[in-house]
Amino acid sequence: PSVALSREERVWSFRFINLLIISTMIRVIFAALAELKYEEAYYWMYSQHLSWSYFDHPPLIGWLIYFSTSLMDNGELWVRMPAILCFAGTLFFIHRLACDLFGPRAGFMTALLATCLPAFEFYSILSLPDAPLLLFWSAALCFGYRLYEDERPWWWLAIGAATGLAMLSKYPGVLAPLAPILVIILKKKYQLFKCWQFPVAVVLALAIFSPVLYWNAQHQWASFIFQGLGRFAEANSWLDIVGGSLLCLTALPTPLGFFFLLWVAWQSLKRLQDERWLYLVCSFLPFMAIIALVGTVRLIQLNWPLPIYPALIIATAQLLEELRAWSQRKWQILLGLVFIPALALSLVPWMAVFFELTPLNRYNEIYGWKPMGETASEMLNTSYDPRRCFLVGHGYQTASELAYYTHQPQITLSFNAIGRHAKGYDYWYQAGQFKGWNCVYVVSERLKSDGSYQATQDFKLDELRPYFREIEKSDRRLTIFRGGKPVRRYRFYYCYDYVGLPQQQGEVPGSQVVEELLPDSAPQAS
Repeated sequence: PSVALSREERVWSFRFINLLIISTMIRVIFAALAELKYEEAYYWMYSQHLSWSYFDHPPLIGWLIYFSTSLMDNGELWVRMPAILCFAGTLFFIHRLACDLFGPRAGFMTALLATCLPAFEFYSILSLPDAPLLLFWSAALCFGYRLYEDERPWWWLAIGAATGLAMLSKYPGVLAPLAPILVIILKKKYQLFKCWQFPVAVVLALAIFSPVLYWNAQHQWASFIFQGLGRFAEANSWLDIVGGSLLCLTALPTPLGFFFLLWVAWQSLKRLQDERWLYLVCSFLPFMAIIALVGTVRLIQLNWPLPIYPALIIATAQLLEELRAWSQRKWQILLGLVFIPALALSLVPWMAVFFELTPLNRYNEIYGWKPMGETASEMLNTSYDPRRCFLVGHGYQTASELAYYTHQPQITLSFNAIGRHAKGYDYWYQAGQFKGWNCVYVVSERLKSDGSYQATQDFKLDELRPYFREIEKSDRRLTIFRGGKPVRRYRFYYCYDYVGLPQQQGEVPGSQVVEELLPDSAPQAS
């Protein structure tokens, strides 16, 4: 029997390794061919302005992009390589946890589901902070189960390191060790807290997270205020909050997939007598409750529920095995209704890149940025004094794409050039740094359903006039076509002799941000 089990483990492990290699190589192809989405370009800007942390997120994604692009080059592939490798690591850890819980077949099926479903697919090919968060969250879950099962306190050190790195990715990473802590309390294995490794693990996690604490202490705790008070101040009407949150919660798993996962969660709760299922429930239920609570006071973003999925996917794979769903006709039909739409959604980024499908054109955010950068570079180089000409993108999205595709991150500004809050850009440049320089100002416009164009961010030319001595009267335009139809338009302005922001001359970067956040957000948060 032991030989047979060993042979089974080898077979399923071999299949997992093949799945890991093949899926990773496919993602490499996408990464090399697709232009950067604006969020990726923004986090690439992190890597061009290395810091202990940043205004809207901890620094790990920026550090990883810096490391990857420094080893190779600034091509799209190497900007995305951290996300691809992080997801490969995520697959490894959730596969390992599923194997520890339910055996090698469940491990492979878990990895297969995670590879194909949109909840993970989007965040395995785009360089966003969620990629390292998922990696270290999954690692903490895996190490936590080994701690509980083996009762070896040394695992606390691995959990502490994983938690610190998860926190260094995104702030919700602080909840990564919640599952083992809850299970230890529920099962009264208090001896696992009564060891020197536990407090050392806490100190280790805080030490890894300390760059974020240091940056915030130096910048009036701006990031904590933004992610706390500032985020909650974004809430609108009750209808917007509930309707928008439900849309985001059901978008990635698809509506049928969402209800299917709720059923999986319910079935998991019915198996709490089994310690393996108890561990899974402790891995997803607390975060589900937090997301539900936050959803009552503000809009839930599309990516916020991601830490729920590792444990839920393991539970899904094992439940389907227990019910022998793959071999029963009624289950095959139901699973087809659930997984086929989800798989189709996973293919949307690929279709947007490889096929010029008209319905996707207006929503294609990974196409058409390179020509904008080429046009801006041409205007920059033909300026009468290109050594004293900087770039401004109207909104951080346009600015980030502009910086990336002109290869000019050190002279690219955003709203901060005209005194408006611009996320990380507020901290990367001194107010008035380019005083006396000329500027190429770029506005991105999206195509509306009626065929007209609208600026992605509200734009009025008169808003620029107080900050420049002269603005060229005739603006230059570039329309991007896809599949023979327009998808986006850019407007370019030559602006002469930047006068800066007189009221802020000499101030340190970001000095106005906290004052802008607190008066509006504090009352609403209370």
